[in-house]
Amino acid sequence: MKQFIKYTLIGAMTAFFASCQEAAKSEDVLLFTGTESSPKITFTIEEPRDMGVTITATDKVDTDTKVYLAMGDQSMLDAYNAQTGKKYQLPPEGSCQLGSTETVIKAGNYVSESVRFSILSLDNFVEGVNYCMPLVITGTDGDMPVLEASRVMYVVINRTIISKAVDLHGRCGFNVPKFKDDPRVSALGQATMEIRVRVNSFPSPSANPGISSLMGIEENFLFRFGDISIEKNQLQLAPAVIGGKKYFTTGETRYTTGKWHQVVCVYDGSSTSIYVDGKLDVKFSAGPGTINLNDDYMDGFWFGQSCGGRYLDGAISEARFWTRALTMNEIQDNACYVDPKTPGLLAYWRFNAVQEDGRVLDETGNGFDAIPHGSYTWIENVKCPY
Repeated sequence: MKQFIKYTLIGAMTAFFASCQEAAKSEDVLLFTGTESSPKITFTIEEPRDMGVTITATDKVDTDTKVYLAMGDQSMLDAYNAQTGKKYQLPPEGSCQLGSTETVIKAGNYVSESVRFSILSLDNFVEGVNYCMPLVITGTDGDMPVLEASRVMYVVINRTIISKAVDLHGRCGFNVPKFKDDPRVSALGQATMEIRVRVNSFPSPSANPGISSLMGIEENFLFRFGDISIEKNQLQLAPAVIGGKKYFTTGETRYTTGKWHQVVCVYDGSSTSIYVDGKLDVKFSAGPGTINLNDDYMDGFWFGQSCGGRYLDGAISEARFWTRALTMNEIQDNACYVDPKTPGLLAYWRFNAVQEDGRVLDETGNGFDAIPHGSYTWIENVKCPY
């Protein structure tokens, strides 16, 4: 049992901890539990709460072994951000604490007693800011060394946002008329469209064409589910007209009803990609060339419909249009909210409220408001990232 646990744990760590591979093979080590493949741990919360932190040894310790812990500082987080391309910030001062600065691995055990890491208050957390607290193994009184690649665990505090969403029920679309004449979308060398979607139902497999439209312009730059040649629960960017040529990008994922997903399509100047829940689904060569969205075909840019129909029977929220290609880090970090003044963000529709005249406001202030055509309902208490 001892050898099985030792080498199974070490084997799982080697892919991530390449720099420590030889050391890990030759001696037993201490590490934060759960960091075998990555030093990042996600802590999702709706309100102040605790999580347990433990230390794992790759072999049983012979005597009681103390391990000393601390919360990290800004320089430590800066180094991690530089390494990973993230933009995490430390939590506001006084908002979190480590319950103890030491823990013990009892003789004959592999795992230490638990130490509580607590989020005490969310009062000073800013919506749209991604927070991360480094926790550090500062030392031990035992003979077993700390695995350096796991000396720091980065706890990403993923705050759940509770809001509303609009359910289109397959009978409503939202039109964005300003796309038809705004020069900022007439020659785009890059573009990104994001939207959160929960499908109520897909068209039957025999439906022709069986398209459920998400956002964009028919026969120009349209993000959708389904078509004659693909399954009705399969995503497509179809087409993307780039430099006058049509490109079709079809995703691999098959979707089920009743579950929220963040779906994103990106044109980066040389390729088109689809991301699902922060992970790359497909990528194809496309371009080079520009995209022109000053198009009044079927009345231009829509949410939830295209070609005078092809409605989405589902709910939408957190839709955005960017004039640049987002990175995977940006897609992952901003699934639930983004600062409306972020560079490159041209339009942002949260779909959680309407103006007195029924418009969904463009949060950026650029005036790309969405106007409903048809009846819809609200869904209350929608949680993101769930």
